[in-house]
Amino acid sequence: MVKHFILVLWIILTPLFFTAAIAQTSAKGTRSVDGILSIDDHFQIFPENQPGNTIYLNKKRLVSRDDLTLVDIVEGPDGYIYHGLDETGHSVLGYTGNRDAKFIQLKGGFYQLITDSNNKKKIYWINGNRKIEDLLPKRNTGTGLVFNDVDKAAFYHIAKGETIETDEGKERYQYTFRLHVVDTKTRQLRHLPIIVKDFSLKLRLEWMDENTLKYTLSNGQIETVAIR
Repeated sequence: MVKHFILVLWIILTPLFFTAAIAQTSAKGTRSVDGILSIDDHFQIFPENQPGNTIYLNKKRLVSRDDLTLVDIVEGPDGYIYHGLDETGHSVLGYTGNRDAKFIQLKGGFYQLITDSNNKKKIYWINGNRKIEDLLPKRNTGTGLVFNDVDKAAFYHIAKGETIETDEGKERYQYTFRLHVVDTKTRQLRHLPIIVKDFSLKLRLEWMDENTLKYTLSNGQIETVAIR
């Protein structure tokens, strides 16, 4: 009888304790209170740094993974991107949106998310503080990332597409690309002042050395950019 009473009391008080602890968390930044990690005043992770823990959105359960220790979360396209550590300490990214979406792990702690049949593409980076960084929050066409194996990653996004008339009088669909470089040591993202136009949907990027980026157009034309 006593055991039954204690169990009922525990079931009643646990949610109250959790809600009270959440209320103590800071409205700015990230802060841990009583084992609850508050992120951006919207998300809560409980218990902090424990396998199988849960992420809450405004105190309502959002996601839990028995095989991961969840450590961070950000808003993504039509869902949320969460970061977890497996039993070996390796990073795993997950997505709460479309089940057909997939993450592609790239070099340097970068990931590409392809969310649906419309090929929305996002580039994310897990920085040195285990935080998820959305490198282009307002764009859904980030792709083509290459890492120089030292301290820089380059990628592009499609800024626009339009039908133009060529010199031969033919109409063709042309894409405009913008290039970006991430310095993994300084954690700075640079938007290069370069506008690239091509008729292909894909732009081939390649590092020639640690500080020289090369891109190749669909007609075989090659251009290089010095990155300092």
